Amino acid sequence: MKNQIKALKPMVVTCLIAGIILSVLAPYGTHTLNPVIRFVYWVGLSLAGGFGAGIIDVILHWRGWTIKPWQHAVGQSITSTIAVASILLMMSYSTFGPPSLKSFLSTLFYIWVVAATISLIGMLIRKQKLATTNVENNARPALYERLAPKLRSADIYALCAEDHYVRVVTSRGEELVLMRLSDAIKETLPLKGLTPHRSWWVAEAGVDTVKKAGLMLHSGQSVPISRTGMKHVRAAGWV
Repeated sequence: MKNQIKALKPMVVTCLIAGIILSVLAPYGTHTLNPVIRFVYWVGLSLAGGFGAGIIDVILHWRGWTIKPWQHAVGQSITSTIAVASILLMMSYSTFGPPSLKSFLSTLFYIWVVAATISLIGMLIRKQKLATTNVENNARPALYERLAPKLRSADIYALCAEDHYVRVVTSRGEELVLMRLSDAIKETLPLKGLTPHRSWWVAEAGVDTVKKAGLMLHSGQSVPISRTGMKHVRAAGWV
């Protein structure tokens, strides 16, 4: 139930924003309405359109279909238009009687324009969110490519400078890599970590406990902390 409510949140927020904007712009002669009534009118119609747009997702899930993003947006605009037009038709019929065909088609077109615009914006937002998620999921420290195959699926805990080499401490063992510590640290991105000592870099996920004497890694190793390093540790909120 909580997941369903959470899934509806973006749609409800989008509809509220659209309703507020439309109540301020007051299109199609609604500027003559009382501001409160105009607000309720447009927000209500926007929410009806939002739930109407959700019908396409129910249909796709029921039929097991997969469609392209633009097709999904078009489908949403159509089902949203049907939902809003149905409400407006009932309101118009109860107040003024049946509308003329020309008036009905004109209203239908204007509703679809608004619905299509909102659906297009929603499609662009979803595509951007999906692209961001894919980048985050596919992001992988370049340092892994320098390690032996057996360590490339391990978690990187720390780096330690040893002469011209860097010792890479992982959850599955260690390996010496010929490179500078500063270059190795750059290749740990997007991992979060800091330098507790001039010859060490430690990943946040690799720390088991933090003490004044040093950092204890999950691998059981102890990493020294300098005075400057302690400032970094405190600034990062590790203690």
